[in-house]
Amino acid sequence: MKYNLTVLLVIIITSLGFSQSEEKMTLNVEFEVTKHQKGQIVFALFNSAESFLKKPLIADIAKVENGTAKFVFSDLPKGTYSFSYYHDLNENKELDTNLIGIPKEPYGFSNNQKGSFGPPSYEEANVLIEKNISIQLKIK
Repeated sequence: MKYNLTVLLVIIITSLGFSQSEEKMTLNVEFEVTKHQKGQIVFALFNSAESFLKKPLIADIAKVENGTAKFVFSDLPKGTYSFSYYHDLNENKELDTNLIGIPKEPYGFSNNQKGSFGPPSYEEANVLIEKNISIQLKIK
Protein backbone atom coordinates (compact mmCIF):
# COMPACT_ATOMS: atom_id res chain seq x y z
CA MET A 1 0.00 0.00 0.00
CA LYS A 2 2.81 2.36 0.95
CA TYR A 3 4.58 1.53 -2.33
CA ASN A 4 1.45 2.30 -4.40
CA LEU A 5 1.06 5.67 -2.69
CA THR A 6 4.70 6.56 -3.37
CA VAL A 7 4.36 5.60 -7.05
CA LEU A 8 1.18 7.63 -7.33
CA LEU A 9 2.87 10.69 -5.79
CA VAL A 10 5.83 10.37 -8.17
CA ILE A 11 3.48 10.17 -11.17
CA ILE A 12 1.53 13.25 -10.03
CA ILE A 13 4.67 15.32 -9.36
CA THR A 14 6.21 14.27 -12.68
CA SER A 15 3.08 15.14 -14.64
CA LEU A 16 2.91 18.56 -12.97
CA GLY A 17 6.49 19.21 -14.01
CA PHE A 18 5.75 18.25 -17.61
CA SER A 19 2.66 20.42 -17.82
CA GLN A 20 4.60 23.46 -16.63
CA SER A 21 7.52 22.89 -18.99
CA GLU A 22 5.17 22.57 -21.97
CA GLU A 23 3.81 26.10 -21.55
CA LYS A 24 4.33 27.93 -24.86
CA MET A 25 4.96 31.63 -25.44
CA THR A 26 4.33 34.01 -28.34
CA LEU A 27 6.86 36.52 -29.65
CA ASN A 28 5.49 39.43 -31.69
CA VAL A 29 8.02 41.61 -33.50
CA GLU A 30 6.89 44.71 -35.39
CA PHE A 31 9.18 46.87 -37.49
CA GLU A 32 8.47 50.51 -38.23
CA VAL A 33 10.30 51.38 -41.44
CA THR A 34 10.94 55.12 -41.65
CA LYS A 35 13.26 55.65 -44.62
CA HIS A 36 12.88 53.02 -47.34
CA GLN A 37 9.22 52.10 -47.85
CA LYS A 38 10.06 49.08 -50.00
CA GLY A 39 11.58 45.63 -49.78
CA GLN A 40 11.24 43.05 -47.06
CA ILE A 41 12.56 42.25 -43.61
CA VAL A 42 14.50 39.00 -43.25
CA PHE A 43 14.34 37.72 -39.66
CA ALA A 44 16.13 34.85 -37.90
CA LEU A 45 15.52 33.57 -34.36
CA PHE A 46 18.21 31.57 -32.52
CA ASN A 47 18.02 29.57 -29.29
CA SER A 48 21.70 28.81 -28.57
CA ALA A 49 25.15 30.32 -28.80
CA GLU A 50 26.23 27.42 -31.03
CA SER A 51 23.55 28.13 -33.62
CA PHE A 52 23.68 31.95 -33.41
CA LEU A 53 24.05 33.44 -36.92
CA LYS A 54 24.59 29.94 -38.34
CA LYS A 55 21.42 27.88 -38.09
CA PRO A 56 18.24 29.67 -37.02
CA LEU A 57 15.54 27.96 -35.04
CA ILE A 58 13.08 29.96 -37.15
CA ALA A 59 13.66 32.14 -40.22
CA ASP A 60 10.99 34.22 -41.91
CA ILE A 61 10.47 37.08 -44.35
CA ALA A 62 7.84 39.83 -44.15
CA LYS A 63 7.07 42.34 -46.88
CA VAL A 64 7.26 46.03 -45.91
CA GLU A 65 3.75 47.39 -46.34
CA ASN A 66 2.58 50.85 -45.27
CA GLY A 67 5.83 51.39 -43.39
CA THR A 68 5.61 48.24 -41.27
CA ALA A 69 6.54 44.58 -41.25
CA LYS A 70 5.25 42.12 -38.65
CA PHE A 71 6.28 38.70 -37.37
CA VAL A 72 4.44 36.42 -34.96
CA PHE A 73 6.15 33.34 -33.57
CA SER A 74 3.87 31.11 -31.50
CA ASP A 75 4.51 27.94 -29.54
CA LEU A 76 7.96 28.97 -28.30
CA PRO A 77 9.11 27.22 -25.14
CA LYS A 78 10.09 29.54 -22.32
CA GLY A 79 13.76 30.31 -22.68
CA THR A 80 16.51 32.57 -23.92
CA TYR A 81 16.62 33.62 -27.57
CA SER A 82 18.51 36.04 -29.79
CA PHE A 83 17.54 37.34 -33.19
CA SER A 84 19.00 39.08 -36.19
CA TYR A 85 17.32 40.91 -39.05
CA TYR A 86 18.03 43.00 -42.09
CA HIS A 87 16.03 45.18 -44.45
CA ASP A 88 16.37 43.49 -47.83
CA LEU A 89 15.82 46.58 -49.97
CA ASN A 90 16.22 44.83 -53.34
CA GLU A 91 14.51 41.58 -52.24
CA ASN A 92 17.44 39.35 -53.24
CA LYS A 93 17.35 37.51 -49.86
CA GLU A 94 20.97 38.48 -49.17
CA LEU A 95 22.47 41.11 -46.90
CA ASP A 96 24.31 43.23 -49.46
CA THR A 97 27.77 44.40 -48.42
CA ASN A 98 30.47 46.64 -49.84
CA LEU A 99 33.88 45.42 -51.02
CA ILE A 100 35.24 45.03 -47.49
CA GLY A 101 32.15 43.30 -46.10
CA ILE A 102 30.35 46.19 -44.41
CA PRO A 103 26.56 45.88 -44.83
CA LYS A 104 24.91 48.32 -47.24
CA GLU A 105 21.39 47.46 -46.09
CA PRO A 106 19.97 48.28 -42.64
CA TYR A 107 20.39 45.44 -40.12
CA GLY A 108 20.24 44.76 -36.41
CA PHE A 109 20.06 42.32 -33.54
CA SER A 110 17.94 41.77 -30.46
CA ASN A 111 18.48 44.21 -27.58
CA ASN A 112 19.48 46.84 -30.20
CA GLN A 113 22.97 45.34 -30.23
CA LYS A 114 25.23 46.33 -33.09
CA GLY A 115 28.52 44.71 -32.14
CA SER A 116 31.88 46.30 -32.69
CA PHE A 117 34.13 44.94 -35.42
CA GLY A 118 31.58 42.22 -36.11
CA PRO A 119 28.26 41.00 -34.81
CA PRO A 120 27.43 40.88 -31.09
CA SER A 121 27.67 37.64 -29.18
CA TYR A 122 24.61 35.50 -28.49
CA GLU A 123 24.82 36.53 -24.82
CA GLU A 124 24.85 40.27 -25.66
CA ALA A 125 21.73 39.86 -27.78
CA ASN A 126 19.79 37.57 -25.39
CA VAL A 127 16.08 38.06 -24.85
CA LEU A 128 14.44 36.07 -22.06
CA ILE A 129 11.00 34.92 -23.13
CA GLU A 130 9.07 33.71 -20.11
CA LYS A 131 5.74 35.27 -21.08
CA ASN A 132 4.11 36.48 -24.28
CA ILE A 133 6.18 39.42 -25.51
CA SER A 134 5.89 42.16 -28.13
CA ILE A 135 8.92 44.05 -29.44
CA GLN A 136 8.76 47.21 -31.56
CA LEU A 137 11.78 48.20 -33.63
CA LYS A 138 12.54 51.12 -35.95
CA ILE A 139 14.53 50.77 -39.12
CA LYS A 140 15.87 54.00 -40.57
